[in-house]
Amino acid sequence: MKLRVDAWSDAQFAASKPAWDDLLALSEADPLFMSWDWQWRWWTHHAGMLGAKLRVLAVYAGDELVALAPFYLHTVVVRRFSRVRRLELIGIAWRDARAFFSDYLDVIAARGWEPSVLEALAGWLEAEPEWDELVLCGIRSSGLACRFAGQELRRLAYVREVDPMRAWCAPLPARFEDYVAGLEAEVRRKLFNQRRKLKEPDIQYAQPGDIGEYLGQLASYSAKRWGGGAPAEDPQTAFLLGLGEALAARGELRLSRLVTAEGPRSILYAVRRNDTVYYVQSAFEPVGSRGVSLGYLHFGYAIEAACAEGAAQFDFLAGEGRHRDYKQDLRTEIVTIVSYHAVRGRLARWLYSLYARIERARA
Repeated sequence: MKLRVDAWSDAQFAASKPAWDDLLALSEADPLFMSWDWQWRWWTHHAGMLGAKLRVLAVYAGDELVALAPFYLHTVVVRRFSRVRRLELIGIAWRDARAFFSDYLDVIAARGWEPSVLEALAGWLEAEPEWDELVLCGIRSSGLACRFAGQELRRLAYVREVDPMRAWCAPLPARFEDYVAGLEAEVRRKLFNQRRKLKEPDIQYAQPGDIGEYLGQLASYSAKRWGGGAPAEDPQTAFLLGLGEALAARGELRLSRLVTAEGPRSILYAVRRNDTVYYVQSAFEPVGSRGVSLGYLHFGYAIEAACAEGAAQFDFLAGEGRHRDYKQDLRTEIVTIVSYHAVRGRLARWLYSLYARIERARA
């Protein structure tokens, strides 16, 4: 059967939650980052900042929705002089620190339809004159979007792999004690043994009315540690707030703070979806924290809670620490994250291929 590709309007996207999540359950795409809750809220909080136009591609077999490729289109300036029209997956703005970074982005396709879906998407992209380049960023090397880049996209454009990353995911035993026992001695000291240094420690979880307060503390700690500060209408904070409210209503939000006799010390934003707890973001009070590893300690409490509620894994996602890639210490396995940059025009293809040859010659 020949598949049909339609580009949804904003109104169709806004009303698509039941159909979207039904399709997601039939696919291999990530259940959190590719959910309607995540995708819709990311879009609503970032579209204006990016000057973006929606290009969610819905693939149908007759009247049956069999796939979704959630793109958006925006104009970017490259090398300070060239303006190009770029298609990107909703959830990321490539190399733009203003936007919240989403992991494990993908094309959503019902199992069994993948080859036909990829062919249909390639046909739409080939016929669509509106884009100059396409970026598939933050995708799993085992995902359908990666397969699309390797099998179909190379027929339409010059494709190069960029910005490789690693995510880290920890399989969880049934008992937290077994997890702790498997850590290296120094990591075990920071994540668990240092609890005895805390005065009256308590883990508090945000209630729906507290989410904004917790996120305000998170932003404050981040500003102290990393410098700078978020503007009042920061789209990342607004996105996390709207997402947190939706997840709290589903019982999936795990936004917690570590409180001691001195007051709040650390904030950790996590989400439980299916059998996985996803670590999204955290920060701790750097003032007065010498002698204890507040970040590690809060991870310990979060992992202990995940074990207690029967989660199968604690996903630390991609991203490195300030000084080193600390996530590798936490009994984690590597998840390979790849990104592809595809350029369409003849001159752009020639320039990027020339650049690649020069880089290979230097290596």
